[in-house]
Amino acid sequence: MSRLPSAARARVVHETPRRLRFRWNGLLAPDLNPEYLRAWFGNFPGVREVRVNAPGRTLVVEYDGLRAHRQAICNGFSHVPDQAFDQTASTVPNARGIDALFHTGLAGMVPFFPPALQATVAGIMGISPMLRGIDTLLNQGLKARVLDMTTVGASLLRSDYVTASSIAAMVVVGDYLRGMSDDRSNTLLKSLIAAPVENVRVERGGEEQDVGFDDVRVGDVVLCSGGELVPVDGQVVRGEAMVDLSGITGESAPGLLRAGDEALSGSVVVEGSLGIVARTTGRDTSMVRIAEFMTRAVTERSDAENKSTRLADALAPLTLGLGAAIYAATGDMERALSVLTVDFACAVKFPAPVVIKTSMYSAARQGVIFKSGNALEALAEVDAIVFDKTGTVTRGELSVTDILLAESESEDALLRLAAAVEDRFGHPIGRGIVREAARRGLTPPKATDLDLNVAHGVGGMVDGEQVRVGSRHFIQDDCGVDCSVLAEATAALRSQGKSLVYVSRGTTLQGVAALKDSVREEAGAVMTALRACGVRKMVMLTGDHAATTRRLRERLPALDEVRAELTPDQKAAAVRSLQDQGWRVAVVGDGVNDAPAFTAADVGVCMSRSTGLARESAHIVLDRDSLNGLVTARLYAQRVERILQYCFNAGVGVNLGLLGAAGAGLLRPVVAAGVHNANTFAILGLAAWASSREITS
Repeated sequence: MSRLPSAARARVVHETPRRLRFRWNGLLAPDLNPEYLRAWFGNFPGVREVRVNAPGRTLVVEYDGLRAHRQAICNGFSHVPDQAFDQTASTVPNARGIDALFHTGLAGMVPFFPPALQATVAGIMGISPMLRGIDTLLNQGLKARVLDMTTVGASLLRSDYVTASSIAAMVVVGDYLRGMSDDRSNTLLKSLIAAPVENVRVERGGEEQDVGFDDVRVGDVVLCSGGELVPVDGQVVRGEAMVDLSGITGESAPGLLRAGDEALSGSVVVEGSLGIVARTTGRDTSMVRIAEFMTRAVTERSDAENKSTRLADALAPLTLGLGAAIYAATGDMERALSVLTVDFACAVKFPAPVVIKTSMYSAARQGVIFKSGNALEALAEVDAIVFDKTGTVTRGELSVTDILLAESESEDALLRLAAAVEDRFGHPIGRGIVREAARRGLTPPKATDLDLNVAHGVGGMVDGEQVRVGSRHFIQDDCGVDCSVLAEATAALRSQGKSLVYVSRGTTLQGVAALKDSVREEAGAVMTALRACGVRKMVMLTGDHAATTRRLRERLPALDEVRAELTPDQKAAAVRSLQDQGWRVAVVGDGVNDAPAFTAADVGVCMSRSTGLARESAHIVLDRDSLNGLVTARLYAQRVERILQYCFNAGVGVNLGLLGAAGAGLLRPVVAAGVHNANTFAILGLAAWASSREITS
């Protein structure tokens, strides 16, 4: 919720078909973070660029010109999040900027001061880098700040006040620019964190009312009209509307939603109106889960950041030793100081957090949620991918094609019995049975004492009798129900690639339902693209019967291996077996039965429909219902690896050249420091730009 007073309203002062210029007194708030505000409005659907001029009280938004997007932008000022008014995040960078400007100006005037004043000013400017260097030396050892301290201190001892003041100013400017770069990448991630709505219109008891975002309940009918953001995940029960998903999945073209379709939180109604039955609300919605992942990502350090920091720290003593050696060999203090101004920490250490966080933001905008920088690194190293079948390689939208009766009196009776115990669970096979019962207009009886046997089946009490629904292994081997009466008929259905669900009541088999799933249209192309991205082995692990998977493998020749009739623990064991053979393994799945495999894998990737344990145990979430996101994720991970390698090569290469020139006496300390800093900032700028570009897989 925004902390702005109601009087701080924004008004449009100038408008063209694709550009809005606002005048807003809220920009004068002393604790405003303009970068956060810019990034937050930049996430609105249709927005292409945002410019903020806080002193001038103006904010300019360039967008696609759609009326609904214009309305959403205008409405945005009424719920600017509290994070945009963070005293720490806004005033510290501003103070650093003023400090850097002051030090630069002062260092530029030092050559024109009389000697006594030069000594005083240079001494005062050198206090900060020297104190920080002493603190670093005493508490952390020989690090980059010790080099700054040595260079400034030695220059002061030599009465070279121009060099001392210039290098002290460069230290302040360098800290400011590096901090600003890191702040900007953090701000991009934080802009995905804020809850985008305060109040939600719901229908309760036949009446429309406004409730808080956190007060919406599962089962409420949420009302959304043109220009409004969908605040819940759920199913459309009435109305029809064009909906923009670009802010949450990266899909650029608005899609039509009507009764029966799934609505995704974070999307925006472009035109029309919808009534949506809330399935997940508040903290459980997909847009809030993304925010939680990004919150952790801002504070966590990846392995790449830790390794680059350790390497940079290890190089600092070498630079110090080289400077000492040159002084011992030549007696030329100026040469030695020139060498000390060239440290490797800047080029080696600072690009990693900028590249990783900016890439995570760009990927999130395309519907790929990396929970951490380590997930990016791990996916880049993967050379084997394990796929689940139902809901991953297939669409997970099974439909009932055949019903075989044993003891049940009719097909409808069998479906009512099965739907009674499947209604509470979200497995694709269960959803298929429940949908078929609903299509036939059947009302399942009430079931109690429900129990889930992961990857095998479900059970419950219906009208005082134990009803079980699941695989043949579960019904016959685990529960002791004889299924031989339908053995011949079920074998024929399996040979057609259908999934079979056995239904028992008490100790007798009631019948079998056959369901058919469809392979995702993009599955074959995705596997081919993954091969081109360096994945050398692809395996599918499934709990389905071997006969059911045979036809699927014929459809997907890129699969190297298919293993059927596996329990969740056996899937995890198969992953560990691949790792023992030297493979770096990613697991892609969508259900709770995939969670053990996610935990065993080097990196786990879950599909958009995953919930609960599957989503929590995975390292990457594809927030769009398509396997194409897997290729996008791989390309982002590989690009991060390439950018960081380029930054390392460029930084080390240029710095080695500078060390050679400085050691040869070709560069004065001020010039060496200036070229070194310019190189660092060029590398950071190029890395941030390259990481911010979206990838089209």
